[in-house]
Amino acid sequence: MRVLKPEVAQDRKDKILNWVVYNYVSTGRPVSSELIAEEGRFNVSSATIRNILKELEETGYLYQAHTSGGRIPSDKGYRAYVDNIQRLQRLAAVEKEHLEGEYDRRIEQLDGFLKHTSRMLADMSKWAGFVMSADTDLDSIKRFDLISMGPRNVLSVMFSHSGLIKHAPFALEHPADKASVKALALKLNKRLKDMPVSDVPGIIFSEFVSKGRDKGLEELLRKLVEYFKGLSKNDDALYLEGLSRIYANLEDGNIEDFRNIAAVLEQKERFFGLLRERLHDCAGKTKALAQPGKRHIVDVTIGSENSIKEFKNFSLVSSSYCINDKAVGLVGILGYKRMEYPRMISLVDTVSSMMEDMLGEWDKIDFDE
Repeated sequence: MRVLKPEVAQDRKDKILNWVVYNYVSTGRPVSSELIAEEGRFNVSSATIRNILKELEETGYLYQAHTSGGRIPSDKGYRAYVDNIQRLQRLAAVEKEHLEGEYDRRIEQLDGFLKHTSRMLADMSKWAGFVMSADTDLDSIKRFDLISMGPRNVLSVMFSHSGLIKHAPFALEHPADKASVKALALKLNKRLKDMPVSDVPGIIFSEFVSKGRDKGLEELLRKLVEYFKGLSKNDDALYLEGLSRIYANLEDGNIEDFRNIAAVLEQKERFFGLLRERLHDCAGKTKALAQPGKRHIVDVTIGSENSIKEFKNFSLVSSSYCINDKAVGLVGILGYKRMEYPRMISLVDTVSSMMEDMLGEWDKIDFDE
């Protein structure tokens, strides 16, 4: 009897597990040993396939919902599959080009670009897409910038002493001259440095509003006052689009899944808590990774790996997006475990990179002039 080398036997087992997971993701049906023998093209006997499936079941990678039925991936099986594709899979060039083109088009409408980004993730993934900006809490300002992104669009970027960064886009009815915006940014940055965030609305209103400025700058200042007033409330910290797609893809009519996820999202703070935890985890993992030129990594949690029990049948694919190696927010996709992981991972990775590139434009401006 021929005995396989351990590495050869493990490779065969990995390939069969990946095939089972991929097939289940594609069809939603349990995978039988007969199907693997007929369509898998592994060039092994049916008896060998049955033995491998039994071993994968015993080690927790697969399970049978019914004794006589085929195998279904467990969370551990999905995890092995995701870990493998993260090493191998990259977004197809044609889809990446389409994604970048769509992003450039949406960014032209700077107001609401976080919402546009979450909607684009939902449209491209066919699941729910989300974007969350980081909290500020009771922090104080280290630096405040205003970046002109066109005659009627301005991006504010606030750097806190805790290391967090908050950014917000403003669409103006009246145009604001780029040089005037830059001059205002210098004055605001000087005045607001080291000020508690809670004091900022009062300072801007009392010392900068109604100083005979042009209509564009006056409008911008008033918008900044309202923005800072609501900053600690985090009302706009999370943008979630495409939840209806989860309902449309209910597995086996399992309405309980949708009720579970709807209940969590209604209790906003629980979902916020999960995403804040992921943001900190992503930031920590990225720092530990320390790859030249790599500012973020994509993180995947599957089913029971999520800290919220109602998400036991769902997966979260997410990544922080960074400015100067500091995490300023989180982008991601929420969907059933039976999702197309290679494509979801690549979508999130690409969107995170594009957000970093867009927001990173602030660094090209010299604020010391």
